[in-house]
Amino acid sequence: MKLHENIARFFRSRGTSGESFIPSGIISSDEMLELKRSYGIYLDSRGINLASSISKELATLAVTEFDIDAENGKGAILPCINALNSNLKRAVEYACALGGIIFKPTYDGKDLGVETVLPFDFIPLGVDASGRIDECAFIYRVERNGKLYTRLEEHRRSRDGYVITNRVFEGENATTPSLLSYVTEWAGISPRVEIKGLNKPLFVYFGMPFGNPTHPFSPLGVPIYRRAENLIHEADKQFERLIWEFEGGELAVDASDEAFRIGKDGKPVLPLGKERLFRTNALDACCSSNELFKVFAPALRDESLINGLNRIIMLVEDACGIARGTFSDPSEIAKTATEVRSTRQRTYTTVCAIRCSLKNALYELFEALVTLSALYSLGIGKPILNITADDGVLTDSESIRDAWREDVKCGIITPDEFKARWHK
Repeated sequence: MKLHENIARFFRSRGTSGESFIPSGIISSDEMLELKRSYGIYLDSRGINLASSISKELATLAVTEFDIDAENGKGAILPCINALNSNLKRAVEYACALGGIIFKPTYDGKDLGVETVLPFDFIPLGVDASGRIDECAFIYRVERNGKLYTRLEEHRRSRDGYVITNRVFEGENATTPSLLSYVTEWAGISPRVEIKGLNKPLFVYFGMPFGNPTHPFSPLGVPIYRRAENLIHEADKQFERLIWEFEGGELAVDASDEAFRIGKDGKPVLPLGKERLFRTNALDACCSSNELFKVFAPALRDESLINGLNRIIMLVEDACGIARGTFSDPSEIAKTATEVRSTRQRTYTTVCAIRCSLKNALYELFEALVTLSALYSLGIGKPILNITADDGVLTDSESIRDAWREDVKCGIITPDEFKARWHK
């Protein structure tokens, strides 16, 4: 189900009569609409795609030399962690673009898995003392035999643990109660399950660790480019001006009709393959002031337009917490190695903050996976999650290797240690 369709139904269903499909959440409609607008900027491909490029770049840097692995555990958890590791970059990009996502452990009767739930497919219902989402509703929709079925899965705290309920509704606005058994893949789901002794929810919200300028107390994160949205629009408009300048200044030849042979339709026949070059005009070659051909080749103002676009992109980089020269022209930013390192510091700080939030979410996710594995008796032993992350964002591998070589020369490390690190 597309996100914009879910948000449309989200607001439409709140105004329906009868049993309420959407529970009372803690997120305002204004915040949901802002998130929808940001998502539209991420999807927009008409300009230079700064929003999607920024999300992809920061996600790539966040998961570069970032690895998760489970040890001391046998059973279902290790394959699940390996699958999550291979899809981590995509999940982090969605979190950067949408402010946050939910990691939700699942069990299909055979294997453990981790579902990535995007905004508009979940509704925060409550938070704990630290402001983290600990109660939530998840929305699932399928179409069968021309009918739309919506399943609402609610996770709520109880006195002794957690209660998970599942309700199904039928129809476009999800107003008619239905049964889980009507949808084959939902037939085995229990309408109500109470898990006693559960201290934490069986889901984890991974959000961007930056302030929300319009809703400062919201538990949801904001897209990484939220503060730069207006600038991104300006960059797109400047890019359109640049394209218009190139199109408007294309080389052309204004030619008299008399310069071409006339076709059966009475119109001049332009040279094959040169229709874009020649433009027929009613030029009178008999007049002294006119010629058969006139070349149209105006001077382009591309340099000033490019400079203006580059300056706007620099402001976007500043607003998003990434180094100048990431998307703007790097030749105008840094000249020496020290300056290059200094410009990387801003990106490094942003990526470190994203990684810290990601690590916390992954550790909580791992706890949820262990809990779910124990509930279904899938695990053996006491698995441990290992997360390793190097600072390749700030220093490239060749610089690190040179530093190791210097340590070998100074006797700080042995040649064998160097060989073990760099010649595996």
